[in-house]
Amino acid sequence: MACAGKHLILELWGCKGEVLDSEKLIKEMLEKGVKTCGARVIEIKTHKFNPQGLSAVALLNESYMSIHSWPEIGYAAIDIYTCAPYLNPEKVVEVIKSYLKPQKMHLLNFHRGID
Repeated sequence: MACAGKHLILELWGCKGEVLDSEKLIKEMLEKGVKTCGARVIEIKTHKFNPQGLSAVALLNESYMSIHSWPEIGYAAIDIYTCAPYLNPEKVVEVIKSYLKPQKMHLLNFHRGID
């Protein structure tokens, strides 16, 4: 059955706070993740909050990836949505784990648009 896309939702706890608070490293992680799953970046936007935390969105030719971080508690909320059936967004999970080094992770995997 055809679907409108894959949507991965990641909950990560016990992550490295210095990575969660670094726009440079988070942008690098998104770029590497996009490349790993075979997608194409249109634009990456980040916003750093004061005194800590950030949000970043990678707008893709094939949908998006986003992260919202709380370095003070070591938590990250990540969404990966792809509408291209030839992409494998699951490959991005290993990239994320290599950067954030979570102690605990929950992964939800949805197939969107199926009635």
